[in-house]
Amino acid sequence: MVTIDLSQVSITEANEQICAYGRDRLDVEIINPDARHNIGVGLVEPITVHVKGSAGYFCGGLSDGAHYEIEHNAGWAVGDNIYSGSVVVGGNAGAIPGVAIRGAEIVVRGNMGSRAGQVMKAGTLCCGGNAAFMSGYMMYGGRIIILGDAAAKVDHDRRHGA
Repeated sequence: MVTIDLSQVSITEANEQICAYGRDRLDVEIINPDARHNIGVGLVEPITVHVKGSAGYFCGGLSDGAHYEIEHNAGWAVGDNIYSGSVVVGGNAGAIPGVAIRGAEIVVRGNMGSRAGQVMKAGTLCCGGNAAFMSGYMMYGGRIIILGDAAAKVDHDRRHGA
């Protein structure tokens, strides 16, 4: 496994390195991510990218075959348009996690934001906590598994004092 320190390189340089390491089939560890956006976007090699911290928007987006492990939280659109592979978020995910996935598996161990799985085509989005409003909005296929409450129930309980 190789290490990329995001306190030392730009996200563009990091992604170029990730893709190069991917071609060599070397797994990558990202340190000091500081919730930067676009980590690992466009990776088309079956390697694992381990983010030691939180990731910002679009982590793992536009990928095919890669596996992402995010230790803490992820911002909006984690796994955006990922074709195959997987993303595991150790904490919470912001809005539209798993937007337009086409066969990947995304696991959010905590809660996930609004519009989770929007326009999904195939694959699985699993949430260990609660999901915000409009989960599965305009979903074409695949499955969403929510182990906590979905927004409609949460909103209903708030209105009725539960």
